[in-house]
Amino acid sequence: MSGTDLHIASCVAFVRPEDLDNVCRAITATKMAEIPRTDPAGKLVLLFEASTAASVLDRIDAIRALPGVHAVHLAYQHIEDEAALQEEQTP
Repeated sequence: MSGTDLHIASCVAFVRPEDLDNVCRAITATKMAEIPRTDPAGKLVLLFEASTAASVLDRIDAIRALPGVHAVHLAYQHIEDEAALQEEQTP
């Protein structure tokens, strides 16, 4: 790969149901991840985009440390050349 890499990852987080709103607010406010899906039982789908794998892992660790979070499990991780992505989107 050449240029700048884009690290894309998704995770499933398990949160105490009574803490779900607070955890979602904390993640959204700090822009640690996108939250495309939630379940009232305490499950979250998290999406990450970052320039390094270390940055993704740091965000996952920060989310794990939030009060009410039981676990965060990596479901998918991919590295893409950002320049190539831009070329594909150009008509």
